[in-house]
Amino acid sequence: MGLNALFLGYGRMGAALGEAWLTAGLVDGIDAVDPLRAQDVKARIYRQAADLPATRYDLVVMAVKPAMAREALSALPASQLEKATVMSVMAGVSIDTLRAALPVQRPVVRSMPNTPVMVRQGCVGLYAGNDVSSTLRDTLTRLLNAVGRAFWVQNEDQLHAVTAISGSGPAYYHLFSEALADAAVQLGLPRDLARQLAAQTALGAATLQAQEGADFAELRQAVTSPNGTTHAAIEAFEAGHALRRLVHEAAEQARKRSVELAGG
Repeated sequence: MGLNALFLGYGRMGAALGEAWLTAGLVDGIDAVDPLRAQDVKARIYRQAADLPATRYDLVVMAVKPAMAREALSALPASQLEKATVMSVMAGVSIDTLRAALPVQRPVVRSMPNTPVMVRQGCVGLYAGNDVSSTLRDTLTRLLNAVGRAFWVQNEDQLHAVTAISGSGPAYYHLFSEALADAAVQLGLPRDLARQLAAQTALGAATLQAQEGADFAELRQAVTSPNGTTHAAIEAFEAGHALRRLVHEAAEQARKRSVELAGG
């Protein structure tokens, strides 16, 4: 692609993206500013922005803690950003806030990746304004598809919902698997076997769900024979629509918190 990328922050999320791009040959090189990162990665690590080479970067990825965003951007000379697109992976920092912190006007994109990008099975929500061309959108889609699947939303506010569903979502599935494993132990299975059964079942179910054209309700019904074991369990989950109401309430609380953190 002929891209030179700069990462501001190269922790778990930043490195998951950058190292995947380097491995796949999607970028020519990556410089990263991270005072805590050990030299155990393919990217070139610099302790501070002042140590960076005089490179005009094509892509700058903001992967620092949100409170450090302004400081990290202000440390860069305008000359390094003259042809760059800025992409944030930070929750709760608006495009307007990022634009205001830039020393030069450049296109800004917000992304919301989740933790499975670390195993290249991530889900990434993306939003950009009209200053980001379709060609650039295609480039970013290819980059982020290298760690899973990228999805564009129509307005920035929708990123709050993306945060609540796919951003926080892995924790929901982990919690359900934890509860399922605990139930297995209570039913008499050894703890290690319970964990493996819960994890492998989650992997298999997710693989079925990810098939093109898969319908969640049909997949559920295919397992649920009338008056069978699965039917008995589903009846407990669906009593008074308790599970669906709880999931909706949880997602709404996550969305509200995302709005609060953004100062909305």
